[in-house]
Amino acid sequence: MTQDQFPFQLPDRLPERVDPCPIVEAVLEIRFITQESWSVLPGLLYNQIREKYPEKIELPLSQLPEDFRRREAHLTYQPLMQFLGQDFVIQFGPRVVSLVTKPDAYPGWQRIRKELAWLLESLKSAAFISEGERLGVRAINFFLGNVFPDLLIGGHVAGVPLNQTELTLTTAFRRPPLAGRLVVTNGALVSRGSTQTSGSVIDLDVWASSLDFDLFVDGLEKFDDLHFLSKGLFFGLLKPDFLLTLNPIYL
Repeated sequence: MTQDQFPFQLPDRLPERVDPCPIVEAVLEIRFITQESWSVLPGLLYNQIREKYPEKIELPLSQLPEDFRRREAHLTYQPLMQFLGQDFVIQFGPRVVSLVTKPDAYPGWQRIRKELAWLLESLKSAAFISEGERLGVRAINFFLGNVFPDLLIGGHVAGVPLNQTELTLTTAFRRPPLAGRLVVTNGALVSRGSTQTSGSVIDLDVWASSLDFDLFVDGLEKFDDLHFLSKGLFFGLLKPDFLLTLNPIYL
């Protein structure tokens, strides 16, 4: 298999929804280039979104000196503040803005798409983005217990599946022009309020690079492409019998 060959089989037919929905969080990310300093960016964005996202929270990373953050490459795309709305959270940093679903409250793609369209118009009006650098769709799915026996992917030693051990599998892939990373682990802890629940996570992150979209021209349609690939990858990982336990609904 060549490096760019796509290793996954996408189903011919995808469910419109499943119940229970395993998505604990979805993140729709826009990385961007701007000529403005961080000191003015929060105000420019807040002026456009304040009616729907009135509450602002500074994240701990914002307390670090700006010179230090600039020197540390791994902090470049980290958010420094949040704007809280009724159904979503907007995370914002010097080179990134993300629309994030509330925990365990995935509203479906059409609702997300509507909010994304509104956010893109708000960003366009704020007029601080010179160029979109990357678009990403990340979905974090949680299951009780060990999910590996129910997947078409796993770890093996001499042909014997590692189903009874703690296992984390990470793989990167390309489906030009899109790319992504899949992480599956059966040793996850998910916080729900004051309690933690152990189980398995399927973490799918797919993205498009700057050469493949124009943010304010076809950015929303590119998010559609990313969502379709992410959804196909997720359902393509599930064994048919396991998918039935999620009560898939097809249109």
